[in-house]
Order: sequence, then C-alpha cells, then structure tokens
Amino acid sequence: MDGYSLFIFVLMIVGLLIGIFSGYYLFIVLGGLGLIFGYLFWSETVINLLTTSAFTAIQNYTMLAVPLFIFMGNIMEKSGLAHKIFHSLSILLGRIKGGLAVAALLISLLFAASTGIVGATVVTMGLLFLPAMLERKYDVKLATGVISSGGTLGILIPPSIMLIVYGPLAQISVGQLFYAVLVPGILLGFVYIIYVLIIAHVKPGTAPAIPEEELAQYTLKDKLIGVLHILPIAVIILSVLGSIWFGIAPPTEAAALGSLAAMVVALCYGKLNFKVLKETLYNTLQTTSMIYAILFMGTFFVSVFMRLGGGDVVEQAFTSLPFGKWVIFALMLLVVFILGLLMDWVASILIIVPIFTPIALSLGFDPIWFAAMICIMYQTSFITPPFAPALFYLKGVAPKTVKTSDIMNGAWPFVFLQLLVLVLCAIFPQLILWLPSKIIG
Repeated sequence: MDGYSLFIFVLMIVGLLIGIFSGYYLFIVLGGLGLIFGYLFWSETVINLLTTSAFTAIQNYTMLAVPLFIFMGNIMEKSGLAHKIFHSLSILLGRIKGGLAVAALLISLLFAASTGIVGATVVTMGLLFLPAMLERKYDVKLATGVISSGGTLGILIPPSIMLIVYGPLAQISVGQLFYAVLVPGILLGFVYIIYVLIIAHVKPGTAPAIPEEELAQYTLKDKLIGVLHILPIAVIILSVLGSIWFGIAPPTEAAALGSLAAMVVALCYGKLNFKVLKETLYNTLQTTSMIYAILFMGTFFVSVFMRLGGGDVVEQAFTSLPFGKWVIFALMLLVVFILGLLMDWVASILIIVPIFTPIALSLGFDPIWFAAMICIMYQTSFITPPFAPALFYLKGVAPKTVKTSDIMNGAWPFVFLQLLVLVLCAIFPQLILWLPSKIIG
C-alpha cells in the first residue's frame, strides 16, 4: 500500500469527521475539503473538476426524477388521504390489541409506495397517529417506534429518492433496483406488524384495544367506506411502478406520471388550490436544492478522494483481509451502518458506492443483490442516533410530554428488526432477485 496515499486518506477522513461534528452544513464540509486537498496535493485545475462535477450531476437524466417524486410526495401529504384511511382502519382493527399501531404501519406501507420522502411521511404520521395512540394509553416508546420506523419505509420501498441516487452511481438500472427492494421493503413492514402484535399480546397494557362501546357507534358502512380511499393510492402506485414494470416508461417519466396522478387525487379531494400548490413547489425546491447541493459537493469530494488514491487504499485494505467474502461483506455493511450514524445518506452513498461496488464485483456478489443489501442497511441510518433524522422529525411534531429519550429508546427494537430482514435477504437472495428478473424491457 502506497504510504503517501495512506497519509492523504487518513487526513481526508479525519478532516471529514471534524467537519461533520463541527456542525457546518455537510455540502460545505465536502466541497471545502475537496478544494483544500485537491489544491494542496493534486493541482490548481481542481476548480475545473468542481464545475465538471456540478454539470455531470445536472446532466444526469435519471436524476430528474428526484424533484418529480418529491413533488408527488408533498402533494400526497396535502391530500388528506392518510387521515381518512387511518380513521377507517382504526375502526376495523380497533378490537385487536395493537390495532391502532397496525393501522399506522399499514398506512405507512401504502404511503411508502407513493412517496419517497421520509420527512413528509414521518411528520404526517406523527401529527395524525401519535396523539391517537397516546390517547388510547399506548406505551410511548412503542408508539413513537412505530411512527418513526414506519415513516422511513418510503426511503426503501419505491419510488425512493435514495434508489434514484444509488442506481446511476453503481451503473445499475433504477427500475431493476426499484423492484429489487420492493419485496424486502414490504417484508420489513410486515415484520414490524408481527412484532407489534406479539408485544401487544405479551404486554397487553402497552397497546390496548379500543373499547367495544366506542366501536359500537360505527356501522358497517362507516367501517368500509374509508377503505375505498385506498384506491387513489393504488392508482398512484400503479402509475409509477406499473409503468416501469410493463416497460411503458423509465423511472424519470414514471415520476412525471406519478406527479400527475397525485395532482388529480388532490384535485378530487378538493385539496389542490393555489396555496397548496405554492407550498408544495416551495417544499419541493427546498428539498431538491438540499439533495443537489450535497450531490454536487459530494461528487466533487469523492472525485478528489479517488484521484488522490483514497479508493485504492480502501480497496486494498478490504481485499487483503485474511477472511472469506462474507466476512468482508459484513465489514462493508458495518461501515455503511457507522456512516449512517454520522452523516446524511446522500453524502454517505456518494462515498461508499464508487469504492464498495468494484470490491463486491471482485468478490463475486450479484450487483443488484449487493446494491439492495446496502440500501436495506441504509434504512437503519434514519432511526439510529446521533444523526437519526426520522427521530428528530417526530420530536418536532410530538406532544410536549413525549421525551427525546423515549423516541430514541423506542426506535432500537425496530433497528434490530431491520437487521433481521437484512439477514433473511442474505440467506434467501431470491427475496431481492426474483422481481427484477421479471421486468419487461
């Protein structure tokens, strides 16, 4: 291993950690480190590399799906569908211990398949469902764990912004990646549900059923009419995933179809007006700008990192380990987990994908399977402190009686469930590989 490259590698990693813990915006840290190290150890032409990185990111056609899916998710948040479906499902499942939590998780699955924005989903679920569960005397840790973990399913289940970023970096079809994580994502949601039902029966006081006298006031019509509100979500899901599945449209055009379908749904529910459209466009611009800023500077940082030999240092370190490929794979997942504790997923993906993908191919792992496994591991980053964005989104909308420590403690069982699904996908790789093999085109 080249000592000079190792020295620069250590300096860049230390600089990155200092920048992260300093509290500065991540895109400033990445861009600043890239400029400093590029200028000191490479060439004054590093400025040209910065502009090239920005133009490369802008010209990526697949990345046009990012603002479209963000727009679609924000429109879905404004439609009011979540409240209508939750009311109906809570009545239908109210007699079951843990029924409200199960209803919240089922809706999280539905919304995950129609929006890839964690913040919007967690905030919506937190505002609508957390007070209802706490009012029914649910254990605060279980209730917050359900909301935070269920709200993050959208980053895994397509259409996911994370998958759109990951695909081009790994030179993998985004459409195939969408379907690679679909089964694991749905499986994860149902594992959550099974866990809630088990806890509710082992410790009945943590998730009590709704009293019979309260449920008696609702007719069968009341119980079933709200379920019809699932149909608009099904239309949006079909417009996105169906168009990809049948080869009608690639992900970018599918995102446009999904955005149109979401606007039609909001219009039908009387929620599409100038104020809503203005707020939606503003939120879309804000989120897209954040992602693109990190994407620009992250790509630039990684380009400098690779040109200075950082990627070679990591690759040699992993490939020279005296272990089998599964131990090396586990170590790569551990690195992903640790990075998820410290930084935003966009920057983390930009760093690890160009380095880990060649290593995985050299070890003989299927690229689609490996990418899906990495994405499943990234699911943990949203609910594992200190970064844990989903937990802080939830804290921002939770009642004042809910402590940050309760939210954090409530998330950990769901982290272990995420790791359980990861192990299942390692043992049964067809959970990931079966659907992608069936895509038309």
